Amino acid sequence: MTAPNTPFEALAALIRETLSLGDVEIRADQLLFYDLGFTSLDLLDLLFRIEEGFGITVAEGTIYRLARGDLPDEQFADKGYLTAEGRTRLMALLHDTPANLFPERIHVQTLPRYCTVDALVRLLDHLRGPEHEHLSGHPREQPV
Repeated sequence: MTAPNTPFEALAALIRETLSLGDVEIRADQLLFYDLGFTSLDLLDLLFRIEEGFGITVAEGTIYRLARGDLPDEQFADKGYLTAEGRTRLMALLHDTPANLFPERIHVQTLPRYCTVDALVRLLDHLRGPEHEHLSGHPREQPV
């Protein structure tokens, strides 16, 4: 296998390693859990590989915090489930995930299930900060 030419390709290579996929194509629009068959353990494995490969730590609750923004916590989630406003904010953050995949009630522990590969690239760009080259090669937009 040749070395990745772009940061996106490097992330795709980490995804293939995590799932033992060989040379299978990884696309930006693929959902980690729905299309690629990730489990929670696979996600933990990938996050470890990202930390090792890119030097970026993705803390637990990152997607929650980014989607919530400046909205008070009690307006974003109630008893472990996103409120209507919380769901709307999550859907805006993960804008490339098909809307029909978001159930009416979303448990806060399931937020990574709705991430595409490109959403993960945007998240990593956000965590790297503006002084670094963007992993996606695209101009910075909203974090995820």
